[in-house]
Amino acid sequence: MIVGIVTFISILFFGGAAELFFVDDIEKGVKKYVQEKERKKDILSELKQAKKISKAFEKDRKSDYKRFKKLYADKTTTTKQLESFFEELQNSRTGYQNEIVEKRLHIYEKIKPEEWVQIISESQIKAEKRIAKINKKEAKRDNYFAKTRSQITLGISNIELKTRLLNEIDQIENSIKSLEDYLLSVNTIKNEILADKDSDKKELMKIVIEENSIRAILVKELIDLHSAANEGCTDNEWNKIMKTLSKEFQMSSR
Repeated sequence: MIVGIVTFISILFFGGAAELFFVDDIEKGVKKYVQEKERKKDILSELKQAKKISKAFEKDRKSDYKRFKKLYADKTTTTKQLESFFEELQNSRTGYQNEIVEKRLHIYEKIKPEEWVQIISESQIKAEKRIAKINKKEAKRDNYFAKTRSQITLGISNIELKTRLLNEIDQIENSIKSLEDYLLSVNTIKNEILADKDSDKKELMKIVIEENSIRAILVKELIDLHSAANEGCTDNEWNKIMKTLSKEFQMSSR
């Protein structure tokens, strides 16, 4: 997932490795600055294969999201079932992350240092424009779950339950912001590891591990919200909250 328009669903289900590969306009840079025709052709072919890996991963995540919607909206779903679902999701992501890191190492070693300097220099200009556009859009957005907060505030009479659910929503929102901000920081301007074509696997995996740890916090908070609502809400309260929350999951974007 390339950070540009980031929905809650995107950062939770997609991403996780493509950012490690991402250099704005990398194909354009290779075409422009790699000198030998055959080497250029080889690199572009490898980049195309890497994109296919990412697209295949994203395709699988779409079916996972459908499963998530059914699980999360169902009041009979247990905490253990949600934990098992997200563990399976992370195991799949881990395999994908390793494959993409290996691809980056293999491809970027074919680019000469003097070519890389030119590619990165031009790429960072594009990255600055992309990030500025995202930040401008971010400044116009209020909060993520205004309608869900309103539904909880007006629809839940139990003060203790209302406070607990609103606190859970606050924590989820903070974690979404943290993950968005981290993903946005994974670029060749702010991250020296990404900007260095010769960064090794251990260095690249540090980025992956940090991202996974932030995402794991968000997953725990989602499960905690589901558990709290499950324990305290009537069927009618549950249905109204989940219907509203589901819509805002998809609308929460930069």
